[in-house]
Amino acid sequence: MSREQIVRDTAYAIWEAEGKPEGRDLAHWRQAEARVAASAAAKAKPAAKGNATKGKAPVSIAQASAKAAPPAKTAATKTAATKAAPARKG
Repeated sequence: MSREQIVRDTAYAIWEAEGKPEGRDLAHWRQAEARVAASAAAKAKPAAKGNATKGKAPVSIAQASAKAAPPAKTAATKTAATKAAPARKG
């Protein structure tokens, strides 16, 4: 069903719920558009959130940065690298 048809059906339901008053068609249409937009936004928000976490518990910023940080080099690694490559005279 197209978005326009959904808005049309919603506006009709609003019109009926208000007792079928005359001359309020534009107000009902705008109210229906707002409801359809809000409904679409509410449906899209949980779907996007669900895809990002995929059932995992939320991760704090500190945990995320700790996971992303490269491992620290030890002093032994630095010394071994300088001793292994002697400077050439040339």
